[in-house]
Amino acid sequence: MKTRELQTLLLKKGFNPGKIDGEDGPKTQAALIAFKQSIGFKPRAYLGPLTIAALRDGIVAAPARVQLNNYRSKKMPPWLRLAYSFLGLREIKGKSHNKKIIGWWEALRLPFRDDETPWCAGFMNRMVQKAGLAIPAKYRAAALGWRWNGYGTKLSEPALGAIMIMERPGKPGSGHTTFVAGRDHKGNIMGLGGNQSNRVGINPYHPTNRKAAYYWPEGYPLPDSVGLRSLPVINSGGGKLKNEA
Repeated sequence: MKTRELQTLLLKKGFNPGKIDGEDGPKTQAALIAFKQSIGFKPRAYLGPLTIAALRDGIVAAPARVQLNNYRSKKMPPWLRLAYSFLGLREIKGKSHNKKIIGWWEALRLPFRDDETPWCAGFMNRMVQKAGLAIPAKYRAAALGWRWNGYGTKLSEPALGAIMIMERPGKPGSGHTTFVAGRDHKGNIMGLGGNQSNRVGINPYHPTNRKAAYYWPEGYPLPDSVGLRSLPVINSGGGKLKNEA
């Protein structure tokens, strides 16, 4: 983001950066710090991808850390923090389409302009992209895309924020992808993903069925721990999964 755009957006949010001149001076930095404080971010003049998302799209990311069962907390990756901000977003039935989903297609430079096209991979890839990380141009809309093109680091077990990829039984080449947001008391992965019952939601998935595999985005430090025991226990936040397409 260029300084002039930053200044313009800060002013629209009610934080005076001084003259809109493209110069990153003390008034601009003070306005940026004040804006970040207003949305619960650290009060520093760092302009990262989550702050940019908050300025451009009005998105306020989830807290930086999630509580574990043993009273410790765990750092939440930026793409998962962004994904949480869209919980509950739904497709629109009929001829109209959700403009936010259309915007994800456009940002990914994909040709779709509807919310009927399966968008679980579109949602996942856009969150990774919004977090400031590069994603492969190939298979951006495919649920099994990361497996096909070898992108990211494959993990031996689940980790908070990992991309979970599953095949669809009886449908070769078809699948579903979701973010690992935690686990439930039964040992299922709680996946936060798009197009789960036609919305962004959290649903349980068996950790190994459907040839489940876990990947970590390139350009971000690898998780410090993996495995079910490393994940927070969270609620589903939704009913029984009816549709992933």
